[in-house]
Amino acid sequence: MDELLIRAARRASTDPHFLAFALARYAEQQHMDESALATALGATPETLAHARLCRTPRTDPSGLREDVDRIAAAFGLDRTVLALAVRAGEAAMVERLAAGLPETTAPLLAARDREESGE
Repeated sequence: MDELLIRAARRASTDPHFLAFALARYAEQQHMDESALATALGATPETLAHARLCRTPRTDPSGLREDVDRIAAAFGLDRTVLALAVRAGEAAMVERLAAGLPETTAPLLAARDREESGE
């Protein structure tokens, strides 16, 4: 599997804007490793990595249903398990915000000025 894809999916697990965040929280709650999560979702490791990079589904009931259905269909995932994972991600965000923690733990990157040669 593509190493860049694996790294991107791993980094996305710290950002609640990506499905990877919800899937990671669900796997933690269920005491699942990577293989067990893939099996529960009916995914291959490669399709799971691609699915992780999807945006987190909307939270309103109809938007959630539509987004979960679309993601499940696109990657051949178990819709029920996917919906449970999305809800686990939502609960984790509520807990994080209630504790006064930042929305994401993703590292922030900053540009730095660089002197042009000859100046």
